[in-house]
Amino acid sequence: MADIVLYGLPHSNFVRACAMTALEKGASYEAALTGLRDMRSREMQAISPFGKVPVMRHGDLVLFESLAIMRYIDLTFGEPEALQPSDPLDRIRLDQWFNAVMGTVDRHIVREWALEQVFPSGPDRTVDEARIARARKAAARDIAVLERQYAAQGHLVGDRLSLADIVLVCTLDVLTLIDGAGTLLEPAPALARAMTALRQRESWQRACAHSIVPDWSV
Repeated sequence: MADIVLYGLPHSNFVRACAMTALEKGASYEAALTGLRDMRSREMQAISPFGKVPVMRHGDLVLFESLAIMRYIDLTFGEPEALQPSDPLDRIRLDQWFNAVMGTVDRHIVREWALEQVFPSGPDRTVDEARIARARKAAARDIAVLERQYAAQGHLVGDRLSLADIVLVCTLDVLTLIDGAGTLLEPAPALARAMTALRQRESWQRACAHSIVPDWSV
């Protein structure tokens, strides 16, 4: 029996971040993969009060929200190393970068760019090219900020892998599904090197490398 159950859409960058965290900590997980229709089911409404994924079940405990899930996994499953700094100020910095990825980087790359291509919002369901252009410009600014951080210290927080790096690599991986987005990392060599190293980790290979272009059908 798996240690935990992860509920969520298989192409979700946040679901993958939780899965990668579990693998980093040596925890086994069962992927309860849901489709878009399943998100409206009574089962999902019972465990996901805001109707979002990921959701984690560990025994009788149910948690939602990515940071809460990833923190819990890190604290509950002990090996090999903690994915959160022990220093209180560095923990605050982890929250800072994690929230920046979820609230800003994800919005520009996933919500406003990738999803616009999949679910066009223009007239007659045409792609809103102006919206994509704005999102690409904003994403380029985000990447410049991330590049400065990785060039300075090799990680988002401290001197080793943290939950913030994990959620970032799973989010930036969405760029591989966007036509023409691959060049966005060219002006960011430190960030690109860090992301390449993260993709070489066994946890990423097992949680994310098998990913295919998602089925977005409803």
